[in-house]
Amino acid sequence: MAIQPIDMQTLLMRLGQVGKEQAAYRQAAAQSQAVTGSEIAQRSEELQRAVSRTNTLEDGPEKVNDEENSEQGSGEKGHRGSEEEESREDENLFHDPDLGQNVDISG
Repeated sequence: MAIQPIDMQTLLMRLGQVGKEQAAYRQAAAQSQAVTGSEIAQRSEELQRAVSRTNTLEDGPEKVNDEENSEQGSGEKGHRGSEEEESREDENLFHDPDLGQNVDISG
């Protein structure tokens, strides 16, 4: 199909607009990448300047065990308490009367 002279005139007139549109599409992709890159750089700079909040604090090796200190500091009271605890533990254990009484040497 042949090109008519009127179509040729229309195409030549619009040639400048088509070129500008194509250039704008190419520049839009580059512009969006540049904007995204500057936003990322700005966020990272803000994070470097800001002080971050710490999470919950955990007990470290410097923690003092209060139970050990209270027993050592109480002196004889701590020893009496430990003797009472041992006697209570002995009462709670079940003892079998036949267990440990007979020794089997037959092998």
